[in-house]
Amino acid sequence: MLKWADEGWIMGKVCAFLGNANIWNEKETAEKIRQAAIDLITNKQVDTFLVGTKGEYELLAHKVIEQIRDNYTDIRIMLVLAYAQDLDKCRYSFNDFYYPSKSELGYKRWSIAKRNEWIVDEADYIIACNYYQGRAFNYCQKAKRKGKEVIEIGGKV
Repeated sequence: MLKWADEGWIMGKVCAFLGNANIWNEKETAEKIRQAAIDLITNKQVDTFLVGTKGEYELLAHKVIEQIRDNYTDIRIMLVLAYAQDLDKCRYSFNDFYYPSKSELGYKRWSIAKRNEWIVDEADYIIACNYYQGRAFNYCQKAKRKGKEVIEIGGKV
């Protein structure tokens, strides 16, 4: 769904990650992310992954996608920021970054909310880990209402 072809952003389908700040079992969660992402790459033509910088789940997802990119060299990682200063804190590699303009206008929760709204609008698929609760869960529900496919790896949505 993303554009800006002059800059070479997106060519195919887009997947994003939304989840609780904390994860319960990192190894199991990483494997579930890996399986879901590889399935989307091989069966749904996903070539772009939107990753954030907030919470353990987003950081783990970023790490897993970076590892997957070693075998699927055509995929792209786009860092999606809630705050401009998060760019300097990113521990993993990415092809490009996006800072939704409305994010810069508000206080902490407003910026994350605007970023999450942008992610929901842009993603074709969301790999979620919410365990039926939290703000990320609410954004996954919103995504489903917009016709987006939400793959819940923490439990059924």
